Amino acid sequence: MEDVKSKKIEYLFLDIEWNQAPGTSDLDGREAIQIGVVAADEQIQKVKTFSKAIRLSDPKLFNKKTEILSHTPLANIMQGNEEKVVLEKFAQSFPQYCHLIVWSRDTYELFLRDMRKYGITIKRHRVVVLQDVLGVIAGSGNNQIGFENALISSGIEYVPNYLHYAKHDANYLYQLFYQCFQQYSGMTATENCLANDATRMLHTESCRYVQSMSAERKVVVPKSMIFRGYTVCKCCGKKQNWKRLEWEFSSIQKAKNKKNREELKQLPPTESNIEKICKWFQLSYSVSSNAVFVRTAFSRWIVYLQEDKVKELFHENYRTNKSQYFKKQKMKCTEGYHKQKLPSENFFEVIQYIKYHDAGTVKRMSKKSRLEKLLEMVEMELKMKNLEEKDYGYDNMPELRRTNIG
Repeated sequence: MEDVKSKKIEYLFLDIEWNQAPGTSDLDGREAIQIGVVAADEQIQKVKTFSKAIRLSDPKLFNKKTEILSHTPLANIMQGNEEKVVLEKFAQSFPQYCHLIVWSRDTYELFLRDMRKYGITIKRHRVVVLQDVLGVIAGSGNNQIGFENALISSGIEYVPNYLHYAKHDANYLYQLFYQCFQQYSGMTATENCLANDATRMLHTESCRYVQSMSAERKVVVPKSMIFRGYTVCKCCGKKQNWKRLEWEFSSIQKAKNKKNREELKQLPPTESNIEKICKWFQLSYSVSSNAVFVRTAFSRWIVYLQEDKVKELFHENYRTNKSQYFKKQKMKCTEGYHKQKLPSENFFEVIQYIKYHDAGTVKRMSKKSRLEKLLEMVEMELKMKNLEEKDYGYDNMPELRRTNIG
């Protein structure tokens, strides 16, 4: 990678992880704990990277949720550098850049506040809030898309455990920008729009604000200028004229779950991985030597392991008492377990089989239970009808006399 001094920096991709002080929710309660930067040239090729840990000004401001989100305990955070030292180093490392790319506006506001707090000069630049850009060119028009969902939708490979590390998020931000910029530029290569040279606002030709714009300020530019610091007019930006990336937001969670399943499926059955897999399927378990005892809401199973593979599967013997489905009362017909046909040697797939085997049984029982309840209701209605036909002597019982009886 070339020396930054010999290569002009066009784009700076910035990520900041912060601690939100307990009891606060706005900018005033935020304090940076990590900064990650990727610098790129005019062709969006990497030139330099930068990442530093930042310590809190006061450990009493630490929020326990920060440790969960950023994977960093307080002890590690307090070993970081002073924020002023880190930001001064940042300014020295990147004296010039044209475009500053951030994921969210919150990140940019925190960056500006802290640079100004220490009197560090901020070079003139154009900011690109990628979350807003993607909301226009790929969004559904309702909720903002999250960072991880954007990575999934764009097909960018990522490691879930690396998310919320500024160093890695800055790199993912770079990849996301590069890929979406290339795709959108190709899709809109022959499409132009009008830009207000003073406000750097983009408009369609039919936008009502274009009619009142002076001729000197109107500039014809490609739609891809949305990736270069121009923003789309709120009036015409809501229309589909700008959308080109067809991301299926309804299937994002399915894709995320599929990715997680595939990752779990590849894990060897160590104790920690057994815990992850059983938690995924919400099953209780215990481990003894080479056997894993699994308990569902309906029955018990034993999974025997050998050399990271499942060798045998046993299922509890029982005969269900017909009238006690949901009380889970079972009558043993023989002691112990019977050997079950092995669906796979993969531990994840075996646990998946156990989960849905018993879920199917409960579902079948649920249907029978509804039929039984229906019969009970019919029987109760018949009894009530017989009772109503009897004479209870209301006239001789004033305290029970009904108001509609003359």
